[in-house]
Amino acid sequence: MADDLARLEEWFGRIVAGMEPARRRKATLKLGRLLRQANLKRIAANVDPDGAAFASRKPRRDLRGRLRKGARGKMFKGLRKLAKWRIDAAPDGVEISPVTNTADRVGSVSQFGQTVTVGRGRDGRKIRATYAERRLLGFGREDEDLALQVAGEMLEAEG
Repeated sequence: MADDLARLEEWFGRIVAGMEPARRRKATLKLGRLLRQANLKRIAANVDPDGAAFASRKPRRDLRGRLRKGARGKMFKGLRKLAKWRIDAAPDGVEISPVTNTADRVGSVSQFGQTVTVGRGRDGRKIRATYAERRLLGFGREDEDLALQVAGEMLEAEG
């Protein structure tokens, strides 16, 4: 994935290098909007950027140790909202980042598969859980097509 990003950055950089900074910022903002939209659609579908399904949730148990009914469903309901993600566009690049600290924490724990404290037991010991790695944000093949589309629209507007 890093090689794909480097190639796209080099190619897209050559296209926008000849433009004035205001036009470059406008182009990167448009690209950022499209990438944010594509990533949020993938999060809603529980799919990685490369097209693989997210690791399923662990089954939850009630206090008696029995499996809870109805504890399944789509993940990241809060992170699927457009208002949770900010686009920082500059003439030299674009960054998509969470708006709140809570969204940032939830996203990073899931993105990197970290172990975090989820509560405390009756005796005061920490209850820790290891989350499966689920790539929320990333760059897929469809995103490369979006970048090509934005670049084509910029070149058409020039000519």
